[in-house]
Amino acid sequence: MKYEYHMDGIDSVGENSTISEDIEIRIVNKSHDRRGMCIGSDSMIYPRNRFVLGDMNASHHADIRIGNFVLINSGGYFSGEGGLIIKDYVLIGANTCILSAGHKYHDRSTPIQRQELTYGTITIERDVWIGASSVILEGVTIGEGAVIGAGTVVTKDVDPYAVVVGNPGRTIKYRGEKPKKGLFERLKDLKSIVTNF
Repeated sequence: MKYEYHMDGIDSVGENSTISEDIEIRIVNKSHDRRGMCIGSDSMIYPRNRFVLGDMNASHHADIRIGNFVLINSGGYFSGEGGLIIKDYVLIGANTCILSAGHKYHDRSTPIQRQELTYGTITIERDVWIGASSVILEGVTIGEGAVIGAGTVVTKDVDPYAVVVGNPGRTIKYRGEKPKKGLFERLKDLKSIVTNF
């Protein structure tokens, strides 16, 4: 099995997009059915990113689609074996891992690396910001306008405009919400009410 590790694996790039020359694309059995790696217009991909489509015959979902005005910072790992869709105006921080494939591990008598692969398409909707060193796992959809805090591990779908942090990721608020008062602010309000009573 021969893998390609170079930019020749990119099927199309839109106008005004800038792609670092040292990104890697891992692909075998290049597909002729319109699947592959496509990048929209006005997007930027920084150095040291790896895009993996793997064996195109092993998964019929293998595909990477990157929209317009997408910025991908350096050092990331992007698995498209199960399908990866990144829509317009997405920001992805440095060292982010987006994994649309994994391994089954239930059979104790077989080494994990010899067990079947699992696949799940990842969709990152429009205007999402993924902080540095985050991990997005297979089958997840991140809703429009969501923010994923640095270092977050996303294991399930994210609502539109949610702000998600932690491991595993949990929603702490939504973009556009008024900030909630902290404990001390609420105690000051209570003291004011009691004093004026």
